[in-house]
Amino acid sequence: MEFKNIWQSYYFTLFSLLILLIYLLLSCSNNLFNQSVCQSWLKDLSLNLVAELIGILMVLFLVNRSLDIQKEQEKSRFRKIACRQLKLVLNKQFYLLFHIFKAAIENKPDKNYQTIEDLFDNLYFEEVGFLDLLKTAPVLSNNGEEIDWLDYLFAELSSISSVVNKIVDRYCFYLDAEVVDLLEEFGDADFISFVTVLREAKQCNQSYLRGDLLSECQPLLREYTILFVRVLVFYNQSVEERYKINIDGNKWHQLWDDNLKPHTGDSRTKADFY
Repeated sequence: MEFKNIWQSYYFTLFSLLILLIYLLLSCSNNLFNQSVCQSWLKDLSLNLVAELIGILMVLFLVNRSLDIQKEQEKSRFRKIACRQLKLVLNKQFYLLFHIFKAAIENKPDKNYQTIEDLFDNLYFEEVGFLDLLKTAPVLSNNGEEIDWLDYLFAELSSISSVVNKIVDRYCFYLDAEVVDLLEEFGDADFISFVTVLREAKQCNQSYLRGDLLSECQPLLREYTILFVRVLVFYNQSVEERYKINIDGNKWHQLWDDNLKPHTGDSRTKADFY
């Protein structure tokens, strides 16, 4: 606020001096003042005015530069706060997407996973389609009761969507427009809507609801994982190395350990629906 007031003060001074100079020049050219006085006085005024204008321009430049730095520092500070909240979302999302794959596939893939992006290959989308959404998930409800995969997916995706939209609402002024668009697209993805519709159908006791319905939304799931990876890339580019989300070879090995739930293939459909 102080910088802004200084800038406005110097801007007013500069404008006033320009008006005064124009008036004096017009007055001298129309012989309203003594010519010898005009020449002598205007010469001194010109020198002083030039020096004054140079000083004003330098101050304006420095003030504007300080304002830009201050704004960028404030933007960076709030971007870091947004990223801290985003980290929890991305971690939960990765484990959710990995767990539905592990629970659906019959055997651990013979593949050397190095990055999170490596997870989302053609095999991933083919196998996830065999997940039985009506089988018990490896988590408990808030009441300590067992829930199925559909309820688990709905709860996690709804929570993720809510948090992402809150981040956008709070920090949109400090994030680039492209990032805001990406987060909004991620938080309102069609895959989330698809799972929500399935859950509503289940609550209405629709008799036709099958557990393998993830096989019907492969394009939506592909789109969702692409958005997830894009948000993850943004996050990793915005934080220090120690805060980045990466899964190395040792971590991948631990994730596939069948001593950890879900067990490999334990929620696969009994029949192939393809």
